[in-house]
Amino acid sequence: MKKYIAPVLWIVGFQLVGGGLGFLTSRNIEPWYDGLNKAALNPPDYVFGLVWPILYVMLALTGWLMWRDRRLEGAHMPLNLYWMQMFFNWGWTFIFFEFKLVLLGFFWILTLNFTMLCFIIYAWKNHRVAALLALPTLFWGCFAAYLNYAIWVLN
Repeated sequence: MKKYIAPVLWIVGFQLVGGGLGFLTSRNIEPWYDGLNKAALNPPDYVFGLVWPILYVMLALTGWLMWRDRRLEGAHMPLNLYWMQMFFNWGWTFIFFEFKLVLLGFFWILTLNFTMLCFIIYAWKNHRVAALLALPTLFWGCFAAYLNYAIWVLN
């Protein structure tokens, strides 16, 4: 039972961070975000509320696995890349929703996706489960970059 405490704490922590970011930036959803022209493939708002908690569970487990194995050979670079992509992940919310810097948000999310791809590549050899857990976030990040780009172009 004791071996489950750390991953559960990582998951709870990430859910709290995600919820906190949503709370802090929610006042800019209406009317600013709702009033923007969006991409044809832009999902309804509730989809974001379903997807992000799932991705945060996967990101938390990725982080926990990397942290648990931080002293193993080949863990240093992927762990640093993991924290870099989390910085970009959490920072995008403020850039886009709080500061309404749509173009900067687009380049920020491209940097996030590149950093996540680098994490996956570096983690693949020795930390394959962590790399696989990160893939859905990369895919969602690419889709989010498209959505961000469309908002920039259409507004």
